[in-house]
Parts: sequence; C-alpha cells; structure tokens
Amino acid sequence: MEFLAGGSILFTILMVCGSLLCTGVIVAASIGIPIYFMRNNQKRAEALMQSGTQGEATILSLQDTGMLINNNPRVTVLLEVRVAMRPPYQVTKSLTVPLIRLSQVQTGSVVSVMVDLSDPTNPDKIGLLLK
Repeated sequence: MEFLAGGSILFTILMVCGSLLCTGVIVAASIGIPIYFMRNNQKRAEALMQSGTQGEATILSLQDTGMLINNNPRVTVLLEVRVAMRPPYQVTKSLTVPLIRLSQVQTGSVVSVMVDLSDPTNPDKIGLLLK
C-alpha cells in the first residue's frame, strides 16, 4: 500500500510540474509573439522611412473592415499613388488609423506617402505619412 501512495505522490508532482511548464510556455508565447511582430513592423517602417521615396496619394475609396486595434479603426483604402518618374498607379492597402488622424483619411483626400521603389505596387512597401 505504501508503494502505491508514493507512486501517486510522484505522479501528482510530475503532473503539477508539467502543467506549470505548459502554462509558462503558453504565457511566454502569448507575450513574445506579438512583441516580435510589433518589432518587425517597426523595423519595416524605419527601413521605408530611410530608403523610401516620398510621393503623394489620393484616397479613391475608404472602407471600414469592422476591426478595431487599440480602439482605432482598421480600414481598407484604395490609393492612387504618384511618385516622381513613374506613372500613377492604384494600390489597395489595409491600415489602422489613429482616431485623431481619421479626418485625414477620407475619400478624395491627398496624403503624403513613402514608397519603396524596389516593389512599388506592394501595399506593405507603401506607408502613409499622416500629420
């Protein structure tokens, strides 16, 4: 009988340790993954600001995606982008707009943009410069 009692205590200890380990991994992943993506987005934005070409874009259409990120609306815009020495072209881009800047992102508005000319039609290589 003592053998079974010792075995069940060992089993309980292993289960508790395993549960704590799994919980630690889940918590670390839930904190680490968003931080990784935020830093990656920040690095892309910094690279675009350093190596991009400034231009302007007219907002042809604006559509709400129905998603909020930190209480800021995520929208999809159709842009007509104009940069030097390239004909105007259209790009659809999804972005999160701070509420205080929402008035700048309306249909017909002209906004400044930074464009990576290595792939100018890629929406990830276009950044809106909202004031």
